[in-house]
Amino acid sequence: MRSKRESSKSFMLLGVAFVGITGCAHRPVTPPSEAPVSRAATTPASVESARVVVPQGSAPDDLAALLEQCIIHFDFDAKRLNSESLVRLDRLAQALRAHPEAKIQVTGNCDDRGTEEYNFALGQERAAAAKRYLVDLGIASSRIEVVSGGEERPVDRREAEDAWAANRRDEFSLLAGH
Repeated sequence: MRSKRESSKSFMLLGVAFVGITGCAHRPVTPPSEAPVSRAATTPASVESARVVVPQGSAPDDLAALLEQCIIHFDFDAKRLNSESLVRLDRLAQALRAHPEAKIQVTGNCDDRGTEEYNFALGQERAAAAKRYLVDLGIASSRIEVVSGGEERPVDRREAEDAWAANRRDEFSLLAGH
């Protein structure tokens, strides 16, 4: 049997945790739905068709188009690259090796759940994760600039799981090399 002192401590810790959870957010954070969501439901159709293919002798303008098509997505509140992202980044590294003069920008984006400050930091971490992977594949760090779009650049403004999933992404653009 617990003593009154242990019960008081437990009750106090529970109260502090409750206040911390409910009082810290600048706007409410909507948890993902309880029902399992299929991968197809959380991945926009445009992402499914976006593949980075490096034709032999492709021009730098082609690289810019390839970069625009290379969008990688993240799970809710995550910065870890998933297996689909790794495949796309492998192809992107192949394209960058074919264009050693090219410099790119990776922009990490978030859905609008969570505070602006948190989402800005998470966007930065997502972009940095893609950069680290590309550097591990042999692309020079100096060729990759990392920025955060936070929650400021949604591709879908609806309040729905598929819209939030579409907004949790890294985008790539060409900075120099053409």
